[in-house]
Amino acid sequence: MRSLIHLTAILINVTAISATTVDQLSFDSLCETSAKIAHVKCVASKSIIAEDGVRTETRFQIFEKIKGELGREIVIALPGGQVGDRRVTVPGMPAFREGEETVLFLSGPDRTGSPWPVGLDQGCYRVLSEAPGERAVHLQLGATPIPDGALFKPASSQPNRIDLRSFLDKIRETAASQANTQE
Repeated sequence: MRSLIHLTAILINVTAISATTVDQLSFDSLCETSAKIAHVKCVASKSIIAEDGVRTETRFQIFEKIKGELGREIVIALPGGQVGDRRVTVPGMPAFREGEETVLFLSGPDRTGSPWPVGLDQGCYRVLSEAPGERAVHLQLGATPIPDGALFKPASSQPNRIDLRSFLDKIRETAASQANTQE
């Protein structure tokens, strides 16, 4: 009987659980829908309490602008993070570490003025250092849209990589092709 009372109390106190649903994007639609695209480096990240809950503000230094108007830095504020003992996790929401390089595909500003990665994690391509002076973009089948022509070995346990310069050129080529078809 005592177990039943505890179980009932637990079930009554369970808070609502929500899910994040994001459409799987193609590489072309990712390039087309993004208002801004840039190769960036995370220089700072901190969680704060905002009007709408816990958010993590991340500041990026822009190495290279690919699409849209951008300054030398950009700050994004995304739901989730930890402030004190209050932790909020949003499935699919990217997290960034200081010093980490990424190619970001960003939306226009939300109601708070912050852009978001398009398709959440889909709009974040991690840049890996292969060797001194050699950098590559990490492609994940099912997680990040793969550009046409990129070779992918689904049987391999190693992440597929594409040279950073080739990847940025592919974005420019795709964005230019889309701009030409819209004219």
